[in-house]
Amino acid sequence: MKFCLVFAILSAFLFLMPAGVSAQRPLSSDSRGGSNAEINVQVRNPDGTPAPRGIHLRLEAQEGGSSDDCVTETGGKCRFLPGSGGMYIIRISQLGYKEVSVDVNLVDTLRAYVNISLTPDPGSASIDTRNDVSGSSVSALDLSVPENARQEFEKGQRALSKNKLDTSISHFRKAIKLYESFPQAYTLMGTAYLEEGNWKDAEKALQKATSLNPKSSEAYLGLGAVFNQTKQYQQAETALLRGLELNPETPGGHYELAKTYWELGRWQEAAPHARKAVSLTPDLASPHALLGNILLRERNAEGALHEYQEYLRLDPTGPMAEGVRNMVEKLRKAIGSH
Repeated sequence: MKFCLVFAILSAFLFLMPAGVSAQRPLSSDSRGGSNAEINVQVRNPDGTPAPRGIHLRLEAQEGGSSDDCVTETGGKCRFLPGSGGMYIIRISQLGYKEVSVDVNLVDTLRAYVNISLTPDPGSASIDTRNDVSGSSVSALDLSVPENARQEFEKGQRALSKNKLDTSISHFRKAIKLYESFPQAYTLMGTAYLEEGNWKDAEKALQKATSLNPKSSEAYLGLGAVFNQTKQYQQAETALLRGLELNPETPGGHYELAKTYWELGRWQEAAPHARKAVSLTPDLASPHALLGNILLRERNAEGALHEYQEYLRLDPTGPMAEGVRNMVEKLRKAIGSH
C-alpha cells in the first residue's frame, strides 16, 4: 500500500521530464560533461556525396581504455564528445566497404573536424544500398542536380555540420535557386531551421521536400519533429509513422514518435518506440529520460531509476538534468523504504 502511494506521488512529478526537448540532431549530440572536447565527423560516399544514416563509427583512445560509439544521422554526420583531450582513433567497419581508421589529435585543441570517405570493398557480397530505400539525403535524384547547385548544397552541409545555421541556410537557398526541384536541399534547410527554432520555415521547407520526394524518410521525420515542437501531435503522428515506414531503424524517428504518444497520453504506445530508440542508440541521453517516465507508468521503479541514472551519466548538465535528479532522489528513497 505504501509503495502504491509512492507511485502516485512520483507520477505527479513527471512534468519535470519534458518530452519535447529538441528535435533531431540533439539525439546525436548529448553533452557528456567533464570536458569540452568535441570531434565532428562527416562521412562521405565514394563519389563525395554525404553518406546515409546508420553508418556505425567507433572512437578509441590510442592509449586504450576509452571508447565510444556513434551512428551517422542527417547528411552522414556524427559527433563524439570524449571525456578528455588526447590522441584518438575513429574506425568505420561497414558491410560492403573496406575498414577505415583515422587518427584524431585532441592534444593541442579541444575541437576537431574529420572527413572520412567510404571505400567500396570489391570482395564484399553486398554494398549498403539503404540510400535508395530510406530516403536519406543521397538518392538517385542527385544525378539530375547541376554541378553549381550541388556545390552550394555541399557547402551548406559543411556549415550545418559545424552548427553554422545561418550560413548553411544561405547555401541551401542558393542551391534551390539554381535547381528548384532539389528535395535534399529543402530537407537539410528544414533541419537547419528546426535547430534554429524557426518552426514555420522548417515546416514549409520539409513539406516541400516531401512533395518533391514522397519517399524521403528524413523529410517526414523532420516534419514530425516540427509538429512535436508546435504541439500538433496528430500531424506529428502521421508524419513520423510515414517516415518510419520508409526507414524503420531510425532512432530519432522512434524517439520523436514516443514523445508524440506520450504527449497524447498514449504512453502504452510510446513504450515500444522509446525502447527501440534506447536499444538503437544506448549512448544518447534523452530517450533514457522518456523511457524512465514510461517505466514509472508501468510501475517499474527499479527500471525507471536505472534509465534516469543513465540519462544523468550521459548528459549530467542537460536540459532535463535537474528534474531527473529530483526523480532519482525520490525513487531511491521510495525503493529504500519499500
